[in-house]
Amino acid sequence: MTASEPPGNQPSGEDTALLTAALNHSWAWYDQYSNRAFQLINYYIVATAIVVTAYSSAINGKHYPFAAALAIAGLGLTAILAGNGLYQINTAALAEPALTEMQERIGDRLRTGNMHIAGPREIRQRRNGTIIMFGVAAAFYAGALLYALIH
Repeated sequence: MTASEPPGNQPSGEDTALLTAALNHSWAWYDQYSNRAFQLINYYIVATAIVVTAYSSAINGKHYPFAAALAIAGLGLTAILAGNGLYQINTAALAEPALTEMQERIGDRLRTGNMHIAGPREIRQRRNGTIIMFGVAAAFYAGALLYALIH
């Protein structure tokens, strides 16, 4: 293995190792932040199950002030985790242009054609799905809060 040349001075035919390293770095970035987003959503689902169970017990026991407090806690939890989830997804999306370029260059080098693993469509779907999920949850908690305050 020879010492790396400065950018722009590297021979175009012998940079497969560099392309592979760049692809690995881009993929690791994308994968890390995507996994964080999925973990965050999983923890949110568990926390929501706990809050909803406590809320329904409070409503059944006619403890409406406690139920209202739980609904407010659920709204706060939703707001915090929605912001963090969108941050993780948007941060993962930062790797997408480099990932696409490296995939194209390695695909051209290997003559495999298109080898896109992730692209803007997948990022957009994750972002939209996250917005819808947290939006529905926020509407649920707002309705739960109103119900607890009316009674």
